[in-house]
Amino acid sequence: MRNGPETILIVEDNPELLALLRELLGKEYNALTARRGEEAIELARRWRPRLVILDLQLPTIDGIEVGRWIKRELGNERVSILVLTALAGRGDSEAILESGCCDAYMAKPAHLNEIRGKVRELLASTAAR
Repeated sequence: MRNGPETILIVEDNPELLALLRELLGKEYNALTARRGEEAIELARRWRPRLVILDLQLPTIDGIEVGRWIKRELGNERVSILVLTALAGRGDSEAILESGCCDAYMAKPAHLNEIRGKVRELLASTAAR
């Protein structure tokens, strides 16, 4: 049994959205933040979060590669990844889900209550694995 709140990692290069998500989720979870792919990988390696909220359009390393690395290194059963991205064109969600970088997809802008609900759902599914 785990003590304390679950650790989640929020990876977003937009500082305003990053701060908003941390504020929203930091009340319930140990919310770590990263603005770059390298930072996200280092934090994931060190803290081993149970859930990652991941933007795909990041500087230097794209989110798909970050998500694949996290899934490979932390284990698909142990971590859930929610992609939160502006890539919302026809076929984007299917291609992203098929890429193996995530468990769920949400297009920006997303309602904060929907994000919170999806985080809870994914954490519950990870705990049940």
